[in-house]
Amino acid sequence: MAARRNPAKGSRRRASDGGRPPHTAVGGRLKLALKALLGVALLPACYAVTGAFLGAFGEASSGSAGGFLSSAPLWFFAVGAALWLVAFFGLPRPFYLYVLGHELTHAAAVLLCGGRISEFHVAPEGGHIVSNRNNTFISLSPYLVPFYSLVALACFGVIGLFVDLAEYHPRELFWDQVGFSWSWVLYMAVGATWCFHFTFTALMIRRGQPDLQQNGTFFSLVVIYLVNLLALGAMLALVSREVSLGGFAREFAARLAALAGR
Repeated sequence: MAARRNPAKGSRRRASDGGRPPHTAVGGRLKLALKALLGVALLPACYAVTGAFLGAFGEASSGSAGGFLSSAPLWFFAVGAALWLVAFFGLPRPFYLYVLGHELTHAAAVLLCGGRISEFHVAPEGGHIVSNRNNTFISLSPYLVPFYSLVALACFGVIGLFVDLAEYHPRELFWDQVGFSWSWVLYMAVGATWCFHFTFTALMIRRGQPDLQQNGTFFSLVVIYLVNLLALGAMLALVSREVSLGGFAREFAARLAALAGR
């Protein structure tokens, strides 16, 4: 299947079936109905991950003075997110950067699924790819994957091979009055880039993307909510000393088991 997408102004989609009979209208409606049922089946998982997120991080934040809210990684993550929100609402929005990340994520998903890309186009007003493969993962991938957060983590991972990012340098800033650690920059970068992903995902959803309509809007929104909250919980757990990734996963599993009556 080949597909054209224009995320900035609403996607355009062009599809070819590679010589196979096209889906009938009835078959297409049946597929959407099945996905809608799957979306309903995923609602308990959404409820469980919401409870796990609020439970794990809420308990940490209500603890002692050394708890979640006093964690430097989380504070700097929040600072990065806040800085991006100021830029998003107060400055011209960088649609080109979003479109580039959007189409690169589609392209990476196509390659991961064994497909080929014959055309790739990015411009401030929108972009598209043309590929020989399309599926739910490919079409929804930009709404699920925080592309620039992965780029930030990869960059700092390479830098970390040569520099101790966690090392604290006392009296480095403001005329030797304030200490500094490069890890703080990493936390701010992850916070800003994840918030970049969140704000543009919300903006694109409001514009009625064909990527979502192709898979059924209800099913797509359920999957986007579930995957993004899981990803955010995992990301915060990785940078927090108060909540572990394993603890968050166990909380999620326990709430799922409780819903299943076990």
